[in-house]
Amino acid sequence: MCLGYEDEKKNEKLPKPSLHARPSLVVEARSNVTLKCQAPSKNVTFILLKVNDSGYKQEQFSTEDEAEFHFTDLKLKDAGSYSCAYKTTASHEWSESSEHLQLVITVAHVCNPRTSGR
Repeated sequence: MCLGYEDEKKNEKLPKPSLHARPSLVVEARSNVTLKCQAPSKNVTFILLKVNDSGYKQEQFSTEDEAEFHFTDLKLKDAGSYSCAYKTTASHEWSESSEHLQLVITVAHVCNPRTSGR
């Protein structure tokens, strides 16, 4: 008889999800971007977190193996480092976080020829 095997399986960590940005990680202010979190299983609850912002959290259930978090009319404050995690209906704890994804928001500057070059 082997004791402890079931306990080990219960505490097994869920594999890390992956996080991607579409169309790009570098986007202009007032444009749109989608962050897509992908897990190795279906029917999971995803969470999107912003690093260094404990008040930021988006949660979404998906019957697929991915969830899309849409950002519209981007503002400079949306820039930052994001990660995602997931949990299955059987697990009570979140998976490890994905690798951090750095979202950069750019602003188009109009150059004034009289002030540049000084």
